[in-house]
Amino acid sequence: MDLLGAFRRRPFLTPTEREQIEAGLATARRHAAAPIGLIIDERAADDHQVRARQLFQDWELADAERSRAILVYACAATRRFAVLGGEEIRRVAPETFWETLQRDLARHFEEERYCDGLFKAVANAAIMQHSLFVATNGCHSPAASPPAGSDL
Repeated sequence: MDLLGAFRRRPFLTPTEREQIEAGLATARRHAAAPIGLIIDERAADDHQVRARQLFQDWELADAERSRAILVYACAATRRFAVLGGEEIRRVAPETFWETLQRDLARHFEEERYCDGLFKAVANAAIMQHSLFVATNGCHSPAASPPAGSDL
């Protein structure tokens, strides 16, 4: 028995889990009424919240798109996450949506169920965007490209 193997950290996501998340993200983007981004950062950041805000700002979106966009950020090296939303989505989505998203992601990350947590967060973001913006617009624009630096 490999004694060190018992202490090795499991990979953040397996190749199969990455494929599942990619498929889920593609589906979410088709149904969302605003851009959804997912970044899985392989390098450690001093402050994952600051890194996520930087990537959200660097995301090439028009101002109108940015105000409704949601970015889910995960740092694979530190097993930390952040969820950011543009000004409009932050204003109109209920506070319980953001609290539930954070709580569910935290629980999944504590249980090392990263794939499940990220998949669910992206799906819930798409559902919220759809419910808030499709009903008011009647249509939506195609999904924006993922933020620069996205591993997916």
